Amino acid sequence: MHQAWSSTCSIGTRVNPLEFEIPNSRELALRRSAPLTPPAVSSSPPLPVVAAVITDAAGRVLLAQRPAHKHLASKWEFPGGKVEPGESPEAALIREIREELGCDITLVRALPRFTHDYGSLVIEMIPFVCLLAAGSAAPHPHEHLALAWATIETLNTFDLAPADLPVVAALRTPPTLKDE
Repeated sequence: MHQAWSSTCSIGTRVNPLEFEIPNSRELALRRSAPLTPPAVSSSPPLPVVAAVITDAAGRVLLAQRPAHKHLASKWEFPGGKVEPGESPEAALIREIREELGCDITLVRALPRFTHDYGSLVIEMIPFVCLLAAGSAAPHPHEHLALAWATIETLNTFDLAPADLPVVAALRTPPTLKDE
């Protein structure tokens, strides 16, 4: 008596391996030459994020060091945060700086917007050059590890978050009449 060999699949059904068809060489060649399906791209819009390039009378800019428990721990960044639904970028930046640094700012001019892909998240960075508002308290790190004032020339000595690098490039590019 001949007994067919069988095995158990992961879901517990019995399968006879002799019932499976083995593809011929032509079918295998077609499978290998078939185009790969591109990875799924998120159709959700980038997350709008604002950043303040706060400048002082000496021409320095303020950097904030990210907390150890957050994404991009201990990296330096221009302070800011997410724009809430229905909120303008300008209002979001004023709110975020009050929350994060306990100070008030005046927006001077917008820098070019851009997107940055962190892999799991795409953001739209919306940076602004700002000044401390008259009568404002000095910035204090409510949510950050530290704050530092840096010249444009020394920004490359800080371990900046990747999305802040294009902001640095924009700062090094002289403004045009259109930007002012």
